[in-house]
Amino acid sequence: MKFFVTAMAAALCVVSASAIAQGQAPRSAPATQQAAARDIDPNTLANSALQLLQAIDRDQAGVLWDNSSSVTKRSAKREDFVGYVGKSRKPLGAASSRNWIAVRREVVGTGAKLPPGLYASIEFSSQFQSKRAATELVSLRQDEDGMWRFSGYVIQ
Repeated sequence: MKFFVTAMAAALCVVSASAIAQGQAPRSAPATQQAAARDIDPNTLANSALQLLQAIDRDQAGVLWDNSSSVTKRSAKREDFVGYVGKSRKPLGAASSRNWIAVRREVVGTGAKLPPGLYASIEFSSQFQSKRAATELVSLRQDEDGMWRFSGYVIQ
């Protein structure tokens, strides 16, 4: 089961207290949103996503959900998210290394599967103590208050 696909057909990932404060972009001007999407520093997004993954490593998925985007909270129950993360991550053991390999930003308009807004997905190539490799995807959403928050997590 892919939590991202299931829960994020309506939402993405959750950013904790280390949310990135960027200036609020007006929500009514698509050109402004597109400019804002280009102005986000990919390293800042990747570093924030890494902190979120470290919270998952510390078995703090519930804390991530508590601080997640309202979009995530509307699309997935806390127990479901915590259960998914535990089921998919615990068998792998602790992460021994992670490298971000892609940062994708997207402005989603009305009529899409996701609620309108500015989203970022950060993809990591990860190695675990179990000697298994995986791809982890952390998604963030810039909420209406201008803060980036966790909106989803997928591991493959």
